[in-house]
Amino acid sequence: MKDLVAPHLSALAPYEPGKPESELKRELGVDRVVKLASNENPYGPSPRVLAAIKDGPMELHRYPDPRGFDLRRALAAHHGVSADELCLGNGSNELIDLICRVFASPGEHVVYGQPSFACYSIGAVAQQLERGVVPLRDDLHWNVDDLLAAVTPATKLLFLANPNNPTGAYVPGAELRRLLRSLPNEVIAVIDEAYVEYPDAPDFESAERMRDEHEATILLRTFSKAYGLAALRVGYAIAPSTMIGALNRLRPPFNVGTLGQLAAIEALADPAHLEQSVQATRRDRRKLADALGELRLTVAPSQANFVLVDVQRSGRAVFEALLGKGVIVRAMPAPLQQWLRVTVGRPEENARFIEALQEVLEETTGE
Repeated sequence: MKDLVAPHLSALAPYEPGKPESELKRELGVDRVVKLASNENPYGPSPRVLAAIKDGPMELHRYPDPRGFDLRRALAAHHGVSADELCLGNGSNELIDLICRVFASPGEHVVYGQPSFACYSIGAVAQQLERGVVPLRDDLHWNVDDLLAAVTPATKLLFLANPNNPTGAYVPGAELRRLLRSLPNEVIAVIDEAYVEYPDAPDFESAERMRDEHEATILLRTFSKAYGLAALRVGYAIAPSTMIGALNRLRPPFNVGTLGQLAAIEALADPAHLEQSVQATRRDRRKLADALGELRLTVAPSQANFVLVDVQRSGRAVFEALLGKGVIVRAMPAPLQQWLRVTVGRPEENARFIEALQEVLEETTGE
């Protein structure tokens, strides 16, 4: 059959999600599986969420609220913004795609770092945008001057993940403020804060406090990480109401389901659970990095809920060997092909990963 795919998409590699536990069990017959591949919250959502889903009146034969009125009202109160400055998404992935489609036309220009979240590239390619891909310093660290130097008169969008996935690096508050102040007015700054709850660096600062520095700023947040709602796919954007109105022109109706809206409202109402799980992850992030250091491996400094570790050999080969031991992590593409990204799990999960990794490294030494 003739290739029916649009030519500009023919070479686009699809997003590769983390392998599910059930798939590994089917493929290898492994009973005990530790999944540390997708940066999920190992402690799960607030008990309030589970109770609301179990006991709440569910009209599952009805479409969800297409505007997410109650959730947007709760978010508006949480952030101190108006509800018309909020757009809900089926995860922040959908919002990244919407932003590319709404605010940039084919042939216009987008800037983002590499390595970073793959969906920036996917959204840009799908919209046929010219791409200014900025290498991170040492393949790990953001540099504001490099990002600004990549901006051209044709640039419409600049994506910045802060903290960054997959490196865990962040742009300090003063530098982020300088970036926003320095961008031309017509360039939309998209600051993706999927991991914003996890930093404990004293100079980290959310762009939420910097919206006045650059009017054309879109802030992305998600309930998939720290709030533990990955299965329900709820993300949102904070931006000027005119920009939110533009996103809503193309936003699919009913894109966030009833369960997701209800769960997100309840999750917001339990800050104690959020703080407890974040503190546990910060603690175990340090312990995991220390344990990897004891194996004489280099660990990139991380402000997210994962660590990036140089295994000093093919990361893909180590990834495959770990699968055989029932441990799922994430192998990295170039330029990080010797690195693995490892979600910070519960203490017993982290310990099992370290044990399995040490076994793999001993088995592959000298190969």
